[in-house]
Amino acid sequence: MTQNLPTAEFLNYIRAFNARDYAAQHAFYTDDVELVLPDTTVGTLKGKGGIMAHYGAIHANADETVVPLIVMSDRGRVFLQMEAYFYYKNEVEQAVHNYHVHPGDVIRIRCCAIYDLAEGGKMRRITCYLFGEELLGKVDVRDKIKESENRADADLRLSR
Repeated sequence: MTQNLPTAEFLNYIRAFNARDYAAQHAFYTDDVELVLPDTTVGTLKGKGGIMAHYGAIHANADETVVPLIVMSDRGRVFLQMEAYFYYKNEVEQAVHNYHVHPGDVIRIRCCAIYDLAEGGKMRRITCYLFGEELLGKVDVRDKIKESENRADADLRLSR
């Protein structure tokens, strides 16, 4: 039987991710979840522990915010088009996509992801596809997030 994840529930996953509520976020995953990232230096992350180790290291230096632009759920998959912003609190020689950043720098990632669902609607494989990334420098990340939210489908705006 094909499992779906309603959009409203998927947005709770994004909210948990943005809030760094790892317990709530990981409750959406199967134990053997795989996350395929478009960054060739990272590759495929395996299991909740692999995902936690990767994002824990990033979030130690940067505040990341995912802005969903399009979400579709059907036939046991969720499609997400998003923009993600990384606001760096520290200097990092090799930040996401190998940028050298300083405190206050912002990186924007534009990508999509396909979430393959298992029984019970849990995520078993997440495959991300990169459209582009850019170092924006020292900009007001809140303004950039708002610009992205304004391009999103109205029912997907997380900060209403």
